[in-house]
Amino acid sequence: MVVARTAGRGPPLLICNDFLADHRVVQSFCDALSRSTICFDAPGIGGTPGTPRMARMAGLAARAARLCDVLEHDVVDVLGIGWGGLLAQRLARDHGARVRRLVLVATSIGPLMLPGRAASLWRLAWPGGPGRAVADGRDVRTLFGGRRADECAAVAAAVRRACPPTRRAFAAQLYAMAGFSSLPWLHRLRMPTFILAGDDDQVVPLPNVRLLGLLIPDSRLSIMRGAGHWLVLERPDEAARRIEEFLDTPHPAQPGGEAI
Repeated sequence: MVVARTAGRGPPLLICNDFLADHRVVQSFCDALSRSTICFDAPGIGGTPGTPRMARMAGLAARAARLCDVLEHDVVDVLGIGWGGLLAQRLARDHGARVRRLVLVATSIGPLMLPGRAASLWRLAWPGGPGRAVADGRDVRTLFGGRRADECAAVAAAVRRACPPTRRAFAAQLYAMAGFSSLPWLHRLRMPTFILAGDDDQVVPLPNVRLLGLLIPDSRLSIMRGAGHWLVLERPDEAARRIEEFLDTPHPAQPGGEAI
């Protein structure tokens, strides 16, 4: 496992990345944050050597918890993007004592979600990873969403930095996601949770994140108008500001609240 870290203030933010994306993809977002971050690449992702062992989300959550032990962090904030949001939810469920706050970005309850645009899901399911799925900003607009050409171009530049995953790593991430659903236990999450989404997300439509907001007791939903699935790359400064405002709030957010 390769671990990328940035320095900063406050409790570290453990980032669970999206499907097949490596730490290079989210570097601009990490740079926009003022707090320390930890982003990890599993074997076979981002050119990381090794062959991943097949594991369900519970097993991957246990590995993430062990990573925190190795790095000597008893308590962390956790952020999950897309596929990584499923892992973040499972980590919060199984290891809640070490998760101070939870941030879910452009994610859902699992594969049983209201599906996104069929063409987007089909092209993203190819083993080559996100960097092979897009050539330019127009592809980003079609696959991920996002209404501004300059922001879509920034996403294209970021995802093209990703190294293609191995086929076994591709299969391992599909295996981890298969059959996963947080629906039965989301109501048991007790940490303050921030849910961030774009209203033009072509992969995870907005009703899915609204459902998370309804089911997680102490949650706040924030919607970025005109943003797509990779909103942290489209507007890294704005996304970082909204997330850090939540993380720095001394009192829990109001359950069910929505910020625009």
